[in-house]
Amino acid sequence: KFVHRVHLADPAAFEAVRGRSLLYLGNHQVGVESLLFSILASGLTGVPTVTLAKAEHRTTWLGTLIAQNFSYPGVRDPKVITFFDRDDKASLPKIIGELAAEMSGPGKGVMVHVEGTRALESRTPVAKMSGAFLDLAIQVKAPVVPVRFVGALPSDPLETRLEFPLGMGQQDIWIGRPILPETLAGLGLKERKAVVIDAINALGPPNAEEKPFPGDPAFAANVASWRADAGVSEEDAVLYRVLEGLPDPTPETRDLLERTPRTDWARVLSARLTGR
Repeated sequence: KFVHRVHLADPAAFEAVRGRSLLYLGNHQVGVESLLFSILASGLTGVPTVTLAKAEHRTTWLGTLIAQNFSYPGVRDPKVITFFDRDDKASLPKIIGELAAEMSGPGKGVMVHVEGTRALESRTPVAKMSGAFLDLAIQVKAPVVPVRFVGALPSDPLETRLEFPLGMGQQDIWIGRPILPETLAGLGLKERKAVVIDAINALGPPNAEEKPFPGDPAFAANVASWRADAGVSEEDAVLYRVLEGLPDPTPETRDLLERTPRTDWARVLSARLTGR
């Protein structure tokens, strides 16, 4: 619904690192992109991919949705998102250590929004990042893959950060040419950061020319009507309308939408999406 297209800047180079641990470093436009990217990258590379997020997102609609989905009976949580506490100085080093252990094993993809929070407009390029993640890539010998999310924000600043692309529109995901750890290891910290930041900003259209994709007014109106009728949050109304629009939903999904869930797990999700 919200992804217009995924672009590979160098398909052959990306295929060459398929199956390896990878560190994705990119910008941040809207909330939903974090989960969508984890799922898409996992499919593209055959390696489970986790996105690093702030601890406060654990209790947001996205954090609780992920927890609910992976509590499905018999499902193993692949950890598509991991949380760190910005107020706890020991939290990030601890998480980086855990990620290093996983990336040194069978394989793990890690996505980091390098500036730490969602942007309010599209015209400002990425300007800063922590060198700790580049140290991680060098330590575990993981290629760094620059990523740029494009088309979900307006040119002029918003007052609040968005969960979904502007006007319920879409965005493109640009995946750049992998930067090998040996290349980064031969550079100083300042040069390493500059190489990665420049690679992120070079993907897709120039920031000065970036425009949002057209919104979907009909879908937005349907979301607003369901939110009012069912008394649910905007985010849960979006989820309901997306499921409702599936051309061939599973029997369990139909039960959710029709408020006739058959299991305890489904009853919890149905109540969330339908307000009952």
